[in-house]
Amino acid sequence: MSEDPNRRQQPSDEQQYYGQPPPQYEQPQYGQPPQYGQPQYGQPQLDYVGVGPRFLAALIDSLIIGAVTGLLSFPFRDSPGTWGGSIGLLAILYFIVMEATQGATLGKMALGLRVVKTDGSPISWRESIIRNLLRIVDGLFFYLVGAILIWNSPLRQRLVDRAADTVVLRRRN
Repeated sequence: MSEDPNRRQQPSDEQQYYGQPPPQYEQPQYGQPPQYGQPQYGQPQLDYVGVGPRFLAALIDSLIIGAVTGLLSFPFRDSPGTWGGSIGLLAILYFIVMEATQGATLGKMALGLRVVKTDGSPISWRESIIRNLLRIVDGLFFYLVGAILIWNSPLRQRLVDRAADTVVLRRRN
Protein backbone atom coordinates (compact mmCIF):
# COMPACT_ATOMS: atom_id res chain seq x y z
CA MET A 1 0.00 0.00 0.00
CA SER A 2 1.54 3.33 -1.01
CA GLU A 3 0.91 6.75 0.42
CA ASP A 4 -0.26 9.69 -1.64
CA PRO A 5 2.75 12.03 -2.00
CA ASN A 6 0.43 15.01 -2.47
CA ARG A 7 -1.29 14.37 0.85
CA ARG A 8 0.08 16.53 3.59
CA GLN A 9 1.32 14.61 6.61
CA GLN A 10 0.18 15.74 10.09
CA PRO A 11 3.04 16.49 12.46
CA SER A 12 3.34 14.26 15.51
CA ASP A 13 2.95 15.73 18.99
CA GLU A 14 6.72 15.90 19.36
CA GLN A 15 7.15 17.68 16.01
CA GLN A 16 4.24 20.02 16.60
CA TYR A 17 5.69 21.48 19.81
CA TYR A 18 9.36 21.40 18.83
CA GLY A 19 10.91 24.58 20.10
CA GLN A 20 7.68 25.59 21.83
CA PRO A 21 6.46 24.65 25.28
CA PRO A 22 3.53 22.20 25.26
CA PRO A 23 0.10 23.70 25.98
CA GLN A 24 -0.69 24.25 29.65
CA TYR A 25 -3.87 22.81 31.09
CA GLU A 26 -5.61 24.43 34.01
CA GLN A 27 -5.55 22.25 37.11
CA PRO A 28 -8.87 22.05 39.01
CA GLN A 29 -8.85 23.49 42.52
CA TYR A 30 -9.13 21.08 45.41
CA GLY A 31 -12.73 20.02 45.91
CA GLN A 32 -13.83 21.19 42.47
CA PRO A 33 -14.68 18.78 39.66
CA PRO A 34 -12.44 18.94 36.59
CA GLN A 35 -13.93 20.90 33.71
CA TYR A 36 -14.20 18.95 30.48
CA GLY A 37 -13.97 21.04 27.35
CA GLN A 38 -15.01 24.63 26.97
CA PRO A 39 -18.62 25.73 27.21
CA GLN A 40 -20.28 26.46 23.88
CA TYR A 41 -20.87 30.09 22.93
CA GLY A 42 -23.64 31.42 25.13
CA GLN A 43 -23.67 28.31 27.33
CA PRO A 44 -22.63 28.97 30.94
CA GLN A 45 -20.33 26.71 32.92
CA LEU A 46 -22.35 24.38 35.19
CA ASP A 47 -21.66 24.44 38.94
CA TYR A 48 -22.13 20.87 40.21
CA VAL A 49 -22.97 20.39 43.90
CA GLY A 50 -21.07 18.07 46.23
CA VAL A 51 -21.94 16.21 49.42
CA GLY A 52 -22.03 19.10 51.93
CA PRO A 53 -24.80 21.25 50.42
CA ARG A 54 -26.81 18.15 49.50
CA PHE A 55 -26.59 16.93 53.11
CA LEU A 56 -27.80 20.31 54.43
CA ALA A 57 -30.69 20.32 51.94
CA ALA A 58 -31.67 16.78 53.00
CA LEU A 59 -31.50 17.85 56.65
CA ILE A 60 -33.83 20.80 56.00
CA ASP A 61 -36.22 18.53 54.07
CA SER A 62 -36.17 16.01 56.94
CA LEU A 63 -37.06 18.72 59.44
CA ILE A 64 -39.94 19.89 57.23
CA ILE A 65 -41.26 16.36 56.72
CA GLY A 66 -40.88 15.66 60.45
CA ALA A 67 -42.81 18.79 61.41
CA VAL A 68 -45.64 18.13 58.94
CA THR A 69 -45.97 14.45 59.86
CA GLY A 70 -45.82 15.35 63.56
CA LEU A 71 -48.75 17.74 63.15
CA LEU A 72 -50.71 15.29 61.02
CA SER A 73 -50.11 12.38 63.39
CA PHE A 74 -52.55 13.61 66.06
CA PRO A 75 -55.66 12.23 64.31
CA PHE A 76 -53.87 8.86 63.84
CA ARG A 77 -52.43 8.46 67.36
CA ASP A 78 -54.68 5.44 68.01
CA SER A 79 -53.52 3.57 64.86
CA PRO A 80 -49.73 4.01 64.62
CA GLY A 81 -49.27 1.15 62.09
CA THR A 82 -51.43 2.88 59.48
CA TRP A 83 -49.75 6.24 60.03
CA GLY A 84 -46.22 4.79 59.92
CA GLY A 85 -46.64 3.57 56.34
CA SER A 86 -48.30 6.85 55.39
CA ILE A 87 -45.28 8.83 56.60
CA GLY A 88 -42.96 6.97 54.21
CA LEU A 89 -45.35 7.45 51.30
CA LEU A 90 -45.78 11.13 52.17
CA ALA A 91 -42.00 11.65 52.23
CA ILE A 92 -41.44 9.99 48.85
CA LEU A 93 -44.33 11.93 47.31
CA TYR A 94 -42.90 15.19 48.72
CA PHE A 95 -39.57 14.62 46.95
CA ILE A 96 -41.16 13.44 43.68
CA VAL A 97 -43.72 16.25 43.41
CA MET A 98 -41.38 19.06 44.45
CA GLU A 99 -38.56 18.04 42.12
CA ALA A 100 -40.89 17.36 39.17
CA THR A 101 -42.82 20.62 39.49
CA GLN A 102 -40.25 23.02 40.99
CA GLY A 103 -36.91 21.41 40.12
CA ALA A 104 -36.01 21.37 43.83
CA THR A 105 -37.33 20.50 47.26
CA LEU A 106 -37.75 23.22 49.89
CA GLY A 107 -34.36 22.30 51.35
CA LYS A 108 -32.65 22.62 47.97
CA MET A 109 -34.47 25.91 47.30
CA ALA A 110 -33.28 27.30 50.65
CA LEU A 111 -29.68 26.58 49.64
CA GLY A 112 -30.04 27.75 46.04
CA LEU A 113 -29.79 24.27 44.48
CA ARG A 114 -31.76 22.65 41.68
CA VAL A 115 -32.05 19.29 39.92
CA VAL A 116 -31.73 19.30 36.12
CA LYS A 117 -30.96 16.87 33.33
CA THR A 118 -27.28 16.53 32.46
CA ASP A 119 -27.79 18.90 29.50
CA GLY A 120 -29.11 21.60 31.88
CA SER A 121 -32.79 21.31 30.92
CA PRO A 122 -35.51 20.90 33.58
CA ILE A 123 -36.35 17.40 34.79
CA SER A 124 -39.71 15.79 34.14
CA TRP A 125 -41.89 13.49 36.23
CA ARG A 126 -40.00 10.50 34.81
CA GLU A 127 -36.60 11.66 36.11
CA SER A 128 -38.08 12.69 39.44
CA ILE A 129 -39.73 9.30 39.96
CA ILE A 130 -36.54 7.41 39.03
CA ARG A 131 -34.42 9.59 41.35
CA ASN A 132 -36.68 9.22 44.33
CA LEU A 133 -37.69 5.58 44.07
CA LEU A 134 -34.01 4.56 43.88
CA ARG A 135 -33.12 6.87 46.79
CA ILE A 136 -33.03 3.87 49.15
CA VAL A 137 -29.96 2.44 47.37
CA ASP A 138 -27.97 5.67 47.80
CA GLY A 139 -29.16 5.86 51.40
CA LEU A 140 -27.46 2.61 52.41
CA PHE A 141 -25.08 2.98 55.37
CA PHE A 142 -26.30 6.52 56.18
CA TYR A 143 -25.85 7.74 52.57
CA LEU A 144 -22.23 6.57 52.49
CA VAL A 145 -22.88 4.85 49.14
CA GLY A 146 -24.26 8.10 47.69
CA ALA A 147 -21.40 10.16 49.13
CA ILE A 148 -18.73 7.86 47.70
CA LEU A 149 -20.36 8.01 44.27
CA ILE A 150 -20.54 11.82 44.41
CA TRP A 151 -16.87 12.09 45.41
CA ASN A 152 -15.84 9.85 42.50
CA SER A 153 -17.95 11.52 39.79
CA PRO A 154 -16.80 14.50 37.71
CA LEU A 155 -20.47 15.59 37.52
CA ARG A 156 -21.00 14.96 41.27
CA GLN A 157 -23.68 12.34 40.57
CA ARG A 158 -25.11 9.77 42.98
CA LEU A 159 -26.41 6.45 41.67
CA VAL A 160 -29.91 7.91 41.30
CA ASP A 161 -28.55 10.84 39.29
CA ARG A 162 -26.77 8.46 36.94
CA ALA A 163 -29.89 6.30 36.52
CA ALA A 164 -32.11 9.34 35.83
CA ASP A 165 -29.43 11.24 33.82
CA THR A 166 -29.63 14.22 36.20
CA VAL A 167 -27.28 16.49 38.15
CA VAL A 168 -27.69 18.88 41.08
CA LEU A 169 -26.51 22.45 40.34
CA ARG A 170 -26.30 25.77 42.10
CA ARG A 171 -28.92 28.19 40.81
CA ARG A 172 -27.61 31.06 38.69
CA ASN A 173 -28.11 34.52 40.11
